[in-house]
Amino acid sequence: MIKQRIKQLIRGIAKPVFRKEIQIIPAITALYQEMMLGNGNADTSCEAIVFSKDRAMQLHALLSSYYEQVSHPVKLTVLYTTSDERHFRSYEELKQLFKDVHFIREQDFKRDLENLLESITSAKLFFMTDDGLFIDRFDLQDILPFNYFEVVPSVIKGMDLTYCYIQGKEQALPVFIQPAGFDLPRGMKCWEWSNAEEGSDWAYPLSLDTTFYNTREIHVMIKQAAYKGPNSLESALHELYAPVFLQRKGICYERSKYVNIVCNVVNTEHANRNTGKHSTESLLKKWEEGYRIKYEALYGKTCGEAEQSSFEFTVR
Repeated sequence: MIKQRIKQLIRGIAKPVFRKEIQIIPAITALYQEMMLGNGNADTSCEAIVFSKDRAMQLHALLSSYYEQVSHPVKLTVLYTTSDERHFRSYEELKQLFKDVHFIREQDFKRDLENLLESITSAKLFFMTDDGLFIDRFDLQDILPFNYFEVVPSVIKGMDLTYCYIQGKEQALPVFIQPAGFDLPRGMKCWEWSNAEEGSDWAYPLSLDTTFYNTREIHVMIKQAAYKGPNSLESALHELYAPVFLQRKGICYERSKYVNIVCNVVNTEHANRNTGKHSTESLLKKWEEGYRIKYEALYGKTCGEAEQSSFEFTVR
């Protein structure tokens, strides 16, 4: 049974990988053989990595909402970069407010991320970006006991996720199922990634925003990918490994717990769609004047309401 499952996974990887990354197959084979013989859900230790650039004020909102809305929060490491001295100073100020958060200033994104992954000892891992915000309460202990070789949990998904902002169009909810082999906590939903509407958020398991992974698995995959920043990393993971993760089930809450508020763009890799409501320069100026985003005003909103909202500000 285990050998059969490994062969299935390798077939899923081999077709997209063959063109560029065929050398990954031995590493992935050995990894799955070792890990699938063990109990994939026995170790519930977890950490998170946050990617940030020139958004200290938005990162402040994300970190604040994380500690206010997430029960049993886990260790966070922020991998960040700045484009000038003013932005650098804003992060130095932010560090003083979140002394339990580990900050690493980026020198080379790929090298720094892979060194960080090498140092992480937790069994499970999720990523966030600095334009994210937690808008509703949940308990990480609901999510960590699952076997991530069977399921891919995501807290950015919810039954309120009926509009794909990046594509600018409505999207259908998937067919939710009662899974065999494990129980769902109350208030959670399960679906088949492979049966969701093609091109929708519900058919995209390799997001860098609050999708949960087995640390060793995602580490091996990231090492084999070619990328320069978070956007190209996500694209590379999807191109190379989507067939592996589409074989698994998705799990989410009935309501989205996390949302991206796409009010500006900082990356130079992709021209991501954004509302343009708050430039990084305008937010930096507000930060320097002693303000913060009134992130709590977005608590309880649906993901559609929150992601296109304008920020309110208050003295920090």
